[in-house]
Amino acid sequence: MTSTFLFDDMSDTLKSFVVFRNPEEADAVTLWCVGTYLMDIWQLFPKLLINSPERECGKTTLLLAIEALVENGMIASSITPAAIYRIIENHRPTLLIDEADRFLKFSEELNGIINAGHTRRTATRIHCEKNKDGTIEQKSFSLWGAQVIAGIGGQAETLTSRSIKISLRRKAVDETVARMPFDHVERSETFRDTLTDWASENSEAISKMTLDGPAGASNRAQDNWTPLVRVAAAMGGEWPDRAMKAFSKLEIKDKDDTASSIGLDLLKDIHTIMSQYSVQEMGAAQITKALISLPDTEWRSLQYGKPITSKRLNQKLREYQIRPVKRRDSNVYLFSDIEDNLRRYLP
Repeated sequence: MTSTFLFDDMSDTLKSFVVFRNPEEADAVTLWCVGTYLMDIWQLFPKLLINSPERECGKTTLLLAIEALVENGMIASSITPAAIYRIIENHRPTLLIDEADRFLKFSEELNGIINAGHTRRTATRIHCEKNKDGTIEQKSFSLWGAQVIAGIGGQAETLTSRSIKISLRRKAVDETVARMPFDHVERSETFRDTLTDWASENSEAISKMTLDGPAGASNRAQDNWTPLVRVAAAMGGEWPDRAMKAFSKLEIKDKDDTASSIGLDLLKDIHTIMSQYSVQEMGAAQITKALISLPDTEWRSLQYGKPITSKRLNQKLREYQIRPVKRRDSNVYLFSDIEDNLRRYLP
């Protein structure tokens, strides 16, 4: 089986089970799956983030289809921080996490562990454990591994920026997909063996490539797509062009131009609040209270389900070099500092 036919077949298989918004998404997933067989040569490897606005949009089906294609796939509908680094250390799986909307978004520790595994250099957890004799032992755990995260709605900004993002939608009445057999993963063993052989034959050549991800989006997006475009280059045929089209579609054409970071959303809402009160300065406690009272915002559940605090407000504003000014009765933030940063960071 030639490599181009092998990967064409992978993309076609994915599209047979799942209704993608466009074929480029299936190609991106294909490239990512092949990348899991080359984790020993990557210095950075993106997460694969699958989301949808509602249930029954094919997330779990896509996870099962991906499990059948990746190296050493392991699927879970819930996982704890302690479990994830022990599983990675002991089994080196491609970890597929389903129903992430139920627990991941609200777990600061779990998000930190997953985010740390984005690059090989940062993918280590060190902590102390108490032995039976009462002594304390320092232990090191690897966090380096490929991960797929699927859930309803968005995830933390830090995870999203480290991911190739696939947004599913519910199939229309006139759209049909094949029913996946319950033993699809077992039936695909020969396919995975073929991918293992292909990766072994091409890993040295890929490791020597200096080809980077395409420009046109953020530096982080370029880094995330570098492994995918290198896999495509090794595939040959139409795949380098298909990788470029997938990047353009997912990272440029379909990217939400109105999306901004939490920090910029915070600046905009503070600007709105101060404008409404017609003030040139305002204390942190008053700003925090006003933010929480705003309708249709994330400030009521910013900190893993809890409202934003004055301390968190101070931390976010310090990232923009905005610091409170001391007054006789309190510390205040200046409207002019908020306005200056909005001019610099927003179009």
